[in-house]
Amino acid sequence: MPLGPHVPLASKLALLLGRKRDQAGKTPSTRAIATATAQDVGGKPAMTHQVVNELLTGEKTDPKLSQLLGLARAFDTPVSFLLPRYNGLTSLTVYEEYPEVREALRLIHDLGPEGASELLEAAREIRSRHGHSDLTVPEIPEPLPSVPEAPRPGRRRRLSFDEAAQRAASDLEGP
Repeated sequence: MPLGPHVPLASKLALLLGRKRDQAGKTPSTRAIATATAQDVGGKPAMTHQVVNELLTGEKTDPKLSQLLGLARAFDTPVSFLLPRYNGLTSLTVYEEYPEVREALRLIHDLGPEGASELLEAAREIRSRHGHSDLTVPEIPEPLPSVPEAPRPGRRRRLSFDEAAQRAASDLEGP
């Protein structure tokens, strides 16, 4: 797979976070992501939620290998996608999920560009037979349509004296 342009880790994590929305359309919290980085269910997370937040915001850009492995577990993605310049999530996912793909690549290793061209042509023919006429497969699979995230409840901001007076007057007057 040819290397692509540099995409910051924070951008890749933001993409993965957006794909991780629940049924209500909300993204998981940094605590939930940190918990999901554990190697075993209920085990010790690979990082704290503060580190997750720093990686998401781009404050931290050089995680340890154990942290990269944890993030890959949490986001259910190939760890190689989190490495610099490896941007083809679709290709990396197929490579990791299907041993047959790895075997096909191993078999054409010493055949050079001609072998790669033949494999590519065979793949296009197979796609055509399966009714996939569009030959453009995105580097990043399209996520499911997401529901816009609803505002989270919180404390109302403090009003200035004038705003409080206007609100009180409108409350007294009614609709």
